[in-house]
Amino acid sequence: MTYIIDKSGNYKRTVRCSHCYEKGHNRSSCPKLKEELTDQVATYEKLVADDNFKDDWEREYTQRRLRESKHALDRSVNRGKNRKCSYCSEPGHTRR
Repeated sequence: MTYIIDKSGNYKRTVRCSHCYEKGHNRSSCPKLKEELTDQVATYEKLVADDNFKDDWEREYTQRRLRESKHALDRSVNRGKNRKCSYCSEPGHTRR
């Protein structure tokens, strides 16, 4: 947890990102992380499309990294879209 100073000079608590270490957001909503994941996906897709691998191990490693990057990007972009309230069973919010 970190503190910021608001307009009236009072200290307010806020969060710090564990990826870029900036104040105001956490890792799951980090814009730099999303940008890096997007770049990684594009790079790995280009490598797979070119298919200039020395051996099968290198191809499998690149394909696995592509799958992992796509999954992480999809998880960060679609975070919270499928939430459902445990009290009223309506989508879009939680009980709290």
